[in-house]
Amino acid sequence: MDALTSKQGTLFASLARSLIKLGHDVLLTCRRYEYTIASIERQGVDAVVVGEYSEGDSYDKVIADAERMVELTGIVRRFRPNVLIAYPNPPAARVAFGTGVGYVAITDSPHAIIPSRLSLPLADAVLASEAIPGRELRRFMYDDAMLRQYRGVDELLWILRSRPSEQHVKDLGLTPGDYVVLRPHEEKATYYRGVEVGVNLVRLARGINDLGYTVVFLPRYGSHARLIEVLRDAGIQVSVISGGYDGVSLSYYAAAVVTGGSTLAREAALLGTLGITYYPGRIYVNDYVASKGYPLFKCRRDDEILALIQEKGGLNRSRTFESILKRLRSDFEDPLDHILDLLRRVGVKY
Repeated sequence: MDALTSKQGTLFASLARSLIKLGHDVLLTCRRYEYTIASIERQGVDAVVVGEYSEGDSYDKVIADAERMVELTGIVRRFRPNVLIAYPNPPAARVAFGTGVGYVAITDSPHAIIPSRLSLPLADAVLASEAIPGRELRRFMYDDAMLRQYRGVDELLWILRSRPSEQHVKDLGLTPGDYVVLRPHEEKATYYRGVEVGVNLVRLARGINDLGYTVVFLPRYGSHARLIEVLRDAGIQVSVISGGYDGVSLSYYAAAVVTGGSTLAREAALLGTLGITYYPGRIYVNDYVASKGYPLFKCRRDDEILALIQEKGGLNRSRTFESILKRLRSDFEDPLDHILDLLRRVGVKY
């Protein structure tokens, strides 16, 4: 498995633990990028770090991918895997295809067109939520590849195998219910090119403080260090998490979670916490989760976000994690069952 982001690191580390219990040899590689390494190590899984995320221009990104491909090829030669499991991931997909390794792709982001075009045509099987129209995935896939869609979303794989810890939140210097998690958008991602964002993070953070909450800021890029300085110079009460963190615990005990991405808001909503995304495009899996009554919302402006936090935010003390798991298991399927079946189909024996 090769993880490119902290979301992928969280999912693949959880999956690695399950596969190891079944007796498999598992190699998990990742790149150096924001919380990715910590998201794996937090679950007690060893990660082999290969390369890093490039914050440069298109040429720099191609070079970074090429360098990762070279290093991954040497690792694959030594490990001799039967299959690669990855999200749309151009370097890993190309290495797997070129060395005859099967590729099971997991995706919830057909809007990420460039990595999908470069990766999914090489996949032997693709696993995705039933929320995504099959045509949105098939347009990237080889005709003979398998498409498996299931009743659920990726985040369930680790939520169903986690338990929130109030002590973890306190160890971060936070008080349950007294903070709002703020995650900026992926401005350097290819799917954000040309997208106008109507949210000013400084105004939003100040408004969150005015509602009585501390801002817990989760940076994505090195350039966000300057934004953090601006927030603090403006007198905004902000707590920055620079090391690893447990997303389930952080989201479960938050008053709300706001992100320019999607995963963190979706994870929060599945846990019963108000989740807000300000990504302006359509995300099928977000619509799907919201349609089932989970508190996941899309906003376009600061004032909309703040009004929603004021109306629906706050720690929900009436829920229990057991009741949440019971509802999730009733509403959805466990992605692990489908992953294991696809692995059998591409030649992994149990």
